[in-house]
Amino acid sequence: MPPKFLLLAAALVLMPGLHGEENEDPGDDAEKKDEGGDGGSEVVHFDELVVVGTRTAKPWIDSNGSVTSVRADDLVREGTYDVGSISRYDPLVSAPFDFSTSDTLYAYAGSGYTGFNVRGAEGNRISLEVDGIRLPPQYVSTSFDMGSAGGSGGMGRDYFDPAMFSLIEIYKGGGSALYGSDAMGGVIAMRTLDASDILDGKGWGGFSRVQYFSVNDMLARQVGGAWEKGDFRMMLLYSGRNGGETENQGRSLYQPNPVNFDSHSGLGKFDYSAGDHRFQLTLESFRRDVDVNTRSAVREAAMGGFNNYVLNYQMMERQRASLRWEVEPAASWIDKMEAQAYWQASENRSDNLSASKDRDFGGVIVKGRKRKQSIDFGTRIAGLAYQALKQYEHGAIRQQWLGGVDVSLEQSESSFARVDTSVPSDRNRTPFAPSDTWRAGAYLQNEIRAGERWSFTPGLRVDYQLIKPEISEEYRDRIEELALNGTYVELSDEYDNVAVSPRFDIAYKPTSATRLYGTYAMGIRNPSAEELSMVFIHPDSSGGTAGTVNLPNPDLKEEVSHAFEVGYKAEGDPGRFQVAGFYTLYKDFIENNRFTGEVDDEGREINMSVNRGESVIYGAELSGEANLGYWSGTLSGWRMGAASGISIGKNKADDSWLNSIEPWKSSVFLAYDSPGGKFGTRLTGTYVDKVRRVDDTIPETGTLFRPPAYFLADLSAYWRPDEGLTVNAGVNNLLGEKYWSWAAGRRTAAAYGDRDRSSAAGTNWYLSVSQTF
Repeated sequence: MPPKFLLLAAALVLMPGLHGEENEDPGDDAEKKDEGGDGGSEVVHFDELVVVGTRTAKPWIDSNGSVTSVRADDLVREGTYDVGSISRYDPLVSAPFDFSTSDTLYAYAGSGYTGFNVRGAEGNRISLEVDGIRLPPQYVSTSFDMGSAGGSGGMGRDYFDPAMFSLIEIYKGGGSALYGSDAMGGVIAMRTLDASDILDGKGWGGFSRVQYFSVNDMLARQVGGAWEKGDFRMMLLYSGRNGGETENQGRSLYQPNPVNFDSHSGLGKFDYSAGDHRFQLTLESFRRDVDVNTRSAVREAAMGGFNNYVLNYQMMERQRASLRWEVEPAASWIDKMEAQAYWQASENRSDNLSASKDRDFGGVIVKGRKRKQSIDFGTRIAGLAYQALKQYEHGAIRQQWLGGVDVSLEQSESSFARVDTSVPSDRNRTPFAPSDTWRAGAYLQNEIRAGERWSFTPGLRVDYQLIKPEISEEYRDRIEELALNGTYVELSDEYDNVAVSPRFDIAYKPTSATRLYGTYAMGIRNPSAEELSMVFIHPDSSGGTAGTVNLPNPDLKEEVSHAFEVGYKAEGDPGRFQVAGFYTLYKDFIENNRFTGEVDDEGREINMSVNRGESVIYGAELSGEANLGYWSGTLSGWRMGAASGISIGKNKADDSWLNSIEPWKSSVFLAYDSPGGKFGTRLTGTYVDKVRRVDDTIPETGTLFRPPAYFLADLSAYWRPDEGLTVNAGVNNLLGEKYWSWAAGRRTAAAYGDRDRSSAAGTNWYLSVSQTF
């Protein structure tokens, strides 16, 4: 049966009966316990709390907007091993992956996962944070792919191991009013494990886990423990992984390039309680090392190319220290206060070593060429955040005021050094000026509930951003080099901007278990320090021009978005259902590496980052889950769910499609959990439509490859032979479907004809064994 019919059936099953008694508060579900009974059906309560929509924990039914929550158990059961598998079943969330970009001969072009795509928005328009601390931005100036079919050309943002998280929340839509300018397209909030997740009411406890994933021959292991005595509590956690290249379904010449990687992640939390006050010190460390033998570049090397070897090494690391304070004073005009001071440092380095063989031209031996290249990005951030909550009640009117401030300093720098036996070496090829980015923001939100039916939530955030580039000696050398060649460069001065981001939500509850809502959010994204001072030169690679040069654009201004969403939610013992429609208008959209129409004295095309008119993204999604045991005792423990979503995006400046938009995607599942949770299984089917809307006008690409539609079937299961031991296993792509992900394909050689190498994995499996004590 086609998945769209299964989705329709699931929706029809979920919608009837999702009504509640007039005096029932759905938030009480969190406190209900299953009482068993004489053979009666087991009742499943959907009592999920979400935070990202309002910065306060709320029952799902009482939250506005669309939120996907992924818990630690979900990550293990679904065989999550990297960023891309976190949201594999969400129809409007993906993780773009750069295999090799359009510049297939150079290993450093493959930057891995660049972050998340939410409803077609990606890059620095999506806020990524761990425990409330922003992750480093996405950089775009490390390769020649900045103008390709959605490629970033830069380093990824996956400075973490998914095994360290207790919860990942994905808020879809504008979140700038609460989370700042980076959240105009959505928020990915990741919460690390806490001692309470391990102790579960005990004085001490721990766990260990070993996992294997055949898709990339990965062996993962985690171990952690926690201890509590009096007012003191501590937790230590370690996660390590090592493996190889991710499988594809290419022919012999198009097998994936050999890869070896290993990662290590450590987390320590130390808590102390003193009366109403709680203090938490967190120390976190992450490092990943990846070695790639880019055989594809050697095989495809043309005359003058590197036909001996092309090797690449990439290192990503992040360290963090934070101190958090929380208090719920018994007697105060403030109900709750919390503050966090933090420091974070990250580095992303790529080293490339390439060589060609000696060549014999009619008895004339031309010596081979060797090149060593190193690209490095460093980001340090220090900040302070404070938030306070106060609730009032006046008759039928209840108000919840939430306000806060956050201040941070982000320091970013980069280096690009090259030693080449065929061309002059360049040891100070700085891609952009070292910069300090100051951010200061204040927000205020008031949720007003009028009786049991209506609620209104106005919110406002004011942000000040100051970017101060430093004209270092290395950066000045780059500018002077261009000037000597006749290219005029206007240096970026300080950039400062005050942004006001309002938000307004309105909701009506026909019953206690149903909700109609509408939201509006205005977002502001300032240009990054890199976009303001970027310099990059690409020599002639196709014979059409003398090459290109990317110059700074000090006249860049902020992007503005207007995001609207309307939706309906229903939740109760029968299950859960949501349908939503959204529309977002982006103005002054910043696009990188755009041809200005001018050439320099060397004949090179001049490119810049520019504000380019308006873009619009709109679409709809629905999701639901049914507890089948609600209708029949014989179906106790069985659940059925479905999700479907579609986005459409256009660049209104030239009436072209946005290549960042994913095709229509739907998934359905059928799951069973035995009484007491001793064992269970889940079968999931995912259908992705063929790519239909593509912009082929991006420079140097020609006609892009449109991946065809595909259907995937995944099967997972768990077994708990005793209280502390759990075995999880699964098989993905049961049918061995050969397919291409648009999130990856549009950014790689698949977009230009080399399709097999970037095809996705065939049938693969995973096994996980966990022991708690």
